[in-house]
Amino acid sequence: MKPVKFGNKIDFTWFEIWHHEGRRARHGASMMGPDYTHWHGTYEVAKHFYTKFIPELEELIEKGMKSSDAKKQEAAKNLQAVLDKKLSSDDHKWYTGKMDPAEKAAREKAAAEFRKRYEK
Repeated sequence: MKPVKFGNKIDFTWFEIWHHEGRRARHGASMMGPDYTHWHGTYEVAKHFYTKFIPELEELIEKGMKSSDAKKQEAAKNLQAVLDKKLSSDDHKWYTGKMDPAEKAAREKAAAEFRKRYEK
């Protein structure tokens, strides 16, 4: 990675998630704007976290592990450990497929009931 701040794509991705989209969610909530709180805020935070940021981290890890530089390999191992710890928390178990079966069943039941309610 380039040592200069905002010299790497991932720097911009994180800034967009944390500052731009996160700020919209926080300001939307404080101004009681549900559309900005959800669609322009938390939805985009989650979307870009899982579809951009995580894949960019995984790419960094893969490159580091393949490097002949021992420091880069060690950094990649450390980053993998941090990412694994973060994704194993309850907040991300749905993403990793490790959700408790009872919770998964309850969510599927609620989704089915919601769909049934709006069938024609």
